[in-house]
Amino acid sequence: MSDLIQMTLYRRSTHFTHSKKRVSYDISDLVIDGSITLDRDTNFSATAFNFKLVFEEKPIIPYTGDIISFKWKKKKMFYGYVFKYSFDKNHNITVKCYGPSRYLKNEDSIVFKAGTLNERFKEVCKRAGIKAKVVAGSSHKCKAEVDDGKTYFDMIKSAMSATTKATHKHYLIYDNYDTVELRKFPYKKLDIIVGDASGLTDYDYSVDIDNTYNVVKVVKKDSKKSKNSSKTKTGEDDPKTTTIKSRSVTMPSTKQWGKLQKVVNAKKKANDAQMIQQAKNELKNRNRANKELKITCVGRTDLVPGNYVTVEIKDYKKKFKNCPILKATHHFGQDYTVELTMKVGQSWQVNGSMS
Repeated sequence: MSDLIQMTLYRRSTHFTHSKKRVSYDISDLVIDGSITLDRDTNFSATAFNFKLVFEEKPIIPYTGDIISFKWKKKKMFYGYVFKYSFDKNHNITVKCYGPSRYLKNEDSIVFKAGTLNERFKEVCKRAGIKAKVVAGSSHKCKAEVDDGKTYFDMIKSAMSATTKATHKHYLIYDNYDTVELRKFPYKKLDIIVGDASGLTDYDYSVDIDNTYNVVKVVKKDSKKSKNSSKTKTGEDDPKTTTIKSRSVTMPSTKQWGKLQKVVNAKKKANDAQMIQQAKNELKNRNRANKELKITCVGRTDLVPGNYVTVEIKDYKKKFKNCPILKATHHFGQDYTVELTMKVGQSWQVNGSMS
């Protein structure tokens, strides 16, 4: 399989070696066929890379923290760090690695001034000690924010949500070899059709309304002040002095799905018309069924999260156009396959987060 793959182990430091220089090993011939998997998704988690090595008499052990570089047919596919290794009685070494964005799970406390998503992305990547590149960003200014004891992922997610809400443009974080990129979502259209005649081997198409709402009630609470506090001793609102005003919008889908209601708080100083408009805006994303397509097909290196592709299933006479890939698991080996999770026929984000 060494004609297909090139895998290199780099000692990150001299901590586990007796050499004064950092050393590297070509471990391509030691990799067990069918053991290599590469997992990517859009849900603010680092790229995961797994493989197994043959345990030889004088084994080359990838220690925690060491660097792994992987190429498939000379194309750079992964660069990251060993976070776990183990041995078994079959003389195999199992290795789990993560891409550079794994360090965005670090926690920190930062007071951000008003600034763009691009600026906050570059700031947290700098603090995490990883290379970063803004492929597509935004000029929208996010409000000043105090992030205390949060992960860098959560800080970026907050800025991304605010930017998406204001601009209706979507973004994702992507490990592109040794660099973490901020990309637009969707990223790239692939001019191919994946189908029964072009490598599709399995599929699962589902439609559900578990997280759907077709009624939104916007509420405004008023706790009148009196000589006595409007709060009870437990800190709760006093029923005697508290009133709730609401405005609702109901969609025709209640006839088919029944009443699926969500309650949201009114914006500050909103009048009746503004409360109704807020409910309508909320329903734009909520009043739809969640359609998801999972497929297994012959592997292609460009089938990655952010890209979108057309899928044709002749059994059901269905053609799903421009489906954005949310998750991809590549299985490298003599039989190279990929498992994809995609959204079908709707917006790909709700309130700024992939779902």
